[in-house]
Amino acid sequence: MIFHKTLYNIRKKHGYTIEEFAELLGYPAEYIVALECNKEPVTFAFAVKLIEKLNLHDAPITQDARDKLMEKLHTWKLQIDHGLLDEATELKPEVQKGAMSSYSPSTETFYYLHSADYYRLANDMKVYEEIMTLLSQRADAFINAKHKYYYNRLVGARAFVEKRINEAIKAYEAAIALDKNKELHDVRIYLGLAMSLSDSGFASKALEYYKEAKQLAEKSIVYGNKPNSRYDVYIDGYMASDLSKLGRSSEALGMLKNRLGIEKKKGSKVGIGYTHFSFGRVYGKIGDYDKAIKNFDMALGYLDKGSDVYIACVYKKASLLVDNNQIAEAVKVAEIGMSITTDERWTTMLDALKHSVSLEDNPDSATYLKETIIPKLLEFRENETVAYCYKKLSEFYYEHSSPEVAHKYCYLALEMQIKIRKELTERDILL
Repeated sequence: MIFHKTLYNIRKKHGYTIEEFAELLGYPAEYIVALECNKEPVTFAFAVKLIEKLNLHDAPITQDARDKLMEKLHTWKLQIDHGLLDEATELKPEVQKGAMSSYSPSTETFYYLHSADYYRLANDMKVYEEIMTLLSQRADAFINAKHKYYYNRLVGARAFVEKRINEAIKAYEAAIALDKNKELHDVRIYLGLAMSLSDSGFASKALEYYKEAKQLAEKSIVYGNKPNSRYDVYIDGYMASDLSKLGRSSEALGMLKNRLGIEKKKGSKVGIGYTHFSFGRVYGKIGDYDKAIKNFDMALGYLDKGSDVYIACVYKKASLLVDNNQIAEAVKVAEIGMSITTDERWTTMLDALKHSVSLEDNPDSATYLKETIIPKLLEFRENETVAYCYKKLSEFYYEHSSPEVAHKYCYLALEMQIKIRKELTERDILL
């Protein structure tokens, strides 16, 4: 059987009027109208003639062919959700060809929504941005709640990465509002909202959503009953970090100890590495720098070299070395991180750390910070790092008998702190 909407889309895409279409296929125009209005069933003879006349042999236009395509698209989505890049890459040409020749705007949209996730997983940000632009142009025409749901998740994720936290919160909350019957549950929605709230200073509120995300990950509601432990380890790590912000460090460390045991039992290198990274963050927050640095070192031994978590671990370690007054070692670690990463944001952050603590040994660093690093940090919305750089520049110029310049950067640092505080207040009102 052919869907009546599919028949209409085929005719429109090939540019035929009803009369021209009827003449091409050798049927009365009234019959074509009845088929498109779903008032008549499509006969096998009609389907064969349609396929032959328009060379639709590869198009999934029958019910059976469409069901098979949707099954493959769902399998592809699960591969992406589980981070199985090799498997997803192998299946991609088949699902892309099927979706693009499906004569179904809904199927095509479904493909684009999940291909955005695919290209982000593959770290091809150029294509990812192209697809997000395409989806944004189509967003107003989405009539399917599921499409709107997934689109809001993508918008929230992009806004979070770009430090547009208000927009991230709005997008994630819009997605949750669309899931009225609790059928579309996606662990990433709740994890993303929790992370956004955490970055806004709302650790207690964030914990509520982390717990919901953890329940979804454990129940595997959206993963075809296949557990996704990739999220379990992330959620425990973020929860531990927020617990330590709230002064519940013992609880945080206990949670991570339990998670480390689970990951070791599974033999998950990434899981073990990420848990040690989380240990490092908690110990860093409570001021136990030796244990923090030791755990970051252990994490680096397990994590994939060059991955985002690996570079985040390098950055955190370098920052703690600065706090522990081990400046030369901090610079060395930052330089190692810069030699590994290809991400401009991380390169800029590591470069900012390196030059902000090297001002005494290299006065040219002041000019480099002002003219090169700070403009990039502002572009990436890394306002806290900008404020730190302004503070270091102020200290540098005070020591070099330039009080007017020092006052300028002290004022800029204060101004940036006020801006950060204002954004937090606006988010408080939003919530």
